[in-house]
Amino acid sequence: MTASQPPLDSAWWDRPELRSVLATRDVAGIFRWLQRHGWSQTQIGARTYQSQGEVSEILKGRQVKAYDVLERIADALEIPRGLMGLAYSTTSQPAADECRVLTIDDRRNFAGAVASVAFGSVNDEAKKWLPEFAGSVGTVPAVITESDVQQVVSITVELRKLDQRYGGGAAVDASLGFYGYARRMIHSAADAGTHRDLKVSLADFSSMLGWSFHDIGDQSSARRYLMNALVLAKDADEPSLASSILYRLGRVSMQEAQPAEALRMLQLGQLAAQDAGDPAEVARLHANEALAYAMLGKHDHVQDALARAEHEMGRADRSRVSPWTTLYFTPGDYTGHQALVYNSLAGYTKDRRQSREYAVRAVALAHQALQESGPDRSRRSKTFDRIILSTNLLRTNEIDTGIEVAHQVISETQTLRSGRGIGRLAEIATAAADLPDNADTKELVQQLGTVRKTALKALTA
Repeated sequence: MTASQPPLDSAWWDRPELRSVLATRDVAGIFRWLQRHGWSQTQIGARTYQSQGEVSEILKGRQVKAYDVLERIADALEIPRGLMGLAYSTTSQPAADECRVLTIDDRRNFAGAVASVAFGSVNDEAKKWLPEFAGSVGTVPAVITESDVQQVVSITVELRKLDQRYGGGAAVDASLGFYGYARRMIHSAADAGTHRDLKVSLADFSSMLGWSFHDIGDQSSARRYLMNALVLAKDADEPSLASSILYRLGRVSMQEAQPAEALRMLQLGQLAAQDAGDPAEVARLHANEALAYAMLGKHDHVQDALARAEHEMGRADRSRVSPWTTLYFTPGDYTGHQALVYNSLAGYTKDRRQSREYAVRAVALAHQALQESGPDRSRRSKTFDRIILSTNLLRTNEIDTGIEVAHQVISETQTLRSGRGIGRLAEIATAAADLPDNADTKELVQQLGTVRKTALKALTA
């Protein structure tokens, strides 16, 4: 790399106008952004270890599909891998055919495959989106009983706690190892009730594993394990769990800056939740529809979706909430979700006055979520609340308090193996960078950039 390169601001990559560019791995779009900020083709090439000719070819339309090249470009330009759907963990790196950029046709085919499974048909297209399972050396029982099922259930609970406390990177490898063993029990002999219970427990485990992949930033593996979970849940005729899985698929789409696609997943989830008569899952789906609408800048739809969520929450019997829905009813969790919705509205709206109003609301809700939180609430969720709090305090010019919260977030993030958490530090950096005349915010931007690099190395170690 040359010493004469223009400045590189890692906070760029969280700007709304770049999210779809990164999610689709549009390298030419990334290079054009750099050019608009003073970078020449030669300087881009030096930074990304390419020749000027290669950069020119990319700008003229040559697509970059090689996974190692995409990783190299992301790392060289300080782009969080999760924003480009690239794996953080070398042990969980997907196979080459899973890593290609999803085209419009790919997304359409996947959405169609999900709909097919949601309506009870596992066709050939759906099978293409299932994971390939590595062999396991453990011998499973020839005949299984409810105690074997309970083993899967109890380990799911413990690994889910690990994911929530320390991030997906702390749970993925252990989850993969156990699931490789447990899924083979589906071929063991059992009575009909036990066999169905096993499928439900394996579906819940696969859904938890898919969420851990989502958290580390590997959306390709997340999508495949969630599809696997959906197949099992439908086969076991467990519509409440199917609706929960479809909610998670919607969040994967939102992470890839595809809110319209997310709404399709969430609407399929609504059908399953209604079929289950499960107002708790109906509420969660409405709440996440609000987040997708916020990303689309549709304020009226956001308010309607939140109102529907609150109505359904009032109908839910919290003593009978399914294990895959329990976290949503943890004190502080729904309030934290509302804070996320208003944070998104503040970031996506073009109207500065309205953006400030949304930011003020996000600050109030993030404060409230933290106050409501007890020991049962996910440590990761509370860190996300503080990210929202710091970002929006800076947006509303409460600079000293925003920086103070940011330093708390920095301390927490360095022990949290979460690609989403690391990536969302850029939200704070973007808000701080919009205050260029303040020396303290300039220092914070530099510190956040350093922490993101360090945290990413720890995550991939």
